[in-house]
Amino acid sequence: MNPARAAGAALVTGAGRRVGAALASHLARRGFHTLVHVNRSAQDGGALVAQLNASGASAELIVCDFADEGALRAMAARFMAVPAAHHVLVNNASWFGHDMPGAGDLANLDASLTAHARAPYLLLEETSRRIGASRLDVFNVLDQKLVAPNPDYYSYTIGKYALWGLTKCWRMAPVANMRVFGLLPGILLHSGEQDDQNFEASRAANLLRRPIGVSDLTDAMDLFIDNSGLPGQDVALDAGETLMGRRRDVAFDPAVHGG
Repeated sequence: MNPARAAGAALVTGAGRRVGAALASHLARRGFHTLVHVNRSAQDGGALVAQLNASGASAELIVCDFADEGALRAMAARFMAVPAAHHVLVNNASWFGHDMPGAGDLANLDASLTAHARAPYLLLEETSRRIGASRLDVFNVLDQKLVAPNPDYYSYTIGKYALWGLTKCWRMAPVANMRVFGLLPGILLHSGEQDDQNFEASRAANLLRRPIGVSDLTDAMDLFIDNSGLPGQDVALDAGETLMGRRRDVAFDPAVHGG
């Protein structure tokens, strides 16, 4: 597919694997010319792009280290240079590691803030300046634990709070044709050293007693993409987990796993 004939243009950060790859695939198959951003997973990202293009979709690989300001600006410029009436930016890239208050590490915090705050901050600044007559929808992938916090994954959580603050501020920005959404999913995939038994118990430990899947994210994105009159907003995609008030992450919650 020629990018100029695509339904629009999409940029998904951290799209080489896992959730990002699924989101990028979904947007490409919807007809968006999709920029698949990677840093260390260029091989995976390249394979995904090849697969999408072979299927008749339109995608390209873009490699960018978030620590490189010039590369971030260039990525935003490339994205907004795709001729399209509708641009979709998905800030999905993440840093994830386990730590707790009292055992923090500045290196973890720096990595979390780079992925969750610094890069989205700059991408939003750069894309908003190039919006022109295009419509720009931004989806920031957050976490349901921001509504119902616990101390696990301390540095990760701080970074996600920063992204949530960015989301709220940009929602009130006086930029025409731009909407900003926050997607707050529950547990989607195995995290850390979680085994299959722990994962299956954790993903169904919510009020609706059903697992959350990537399709919950793509369904929410489709709703907003297809309805331009809906304002930017935050959506918890967690089957009610935010209402349960855990003292630990679900992977460590003794009420779920015993102990």
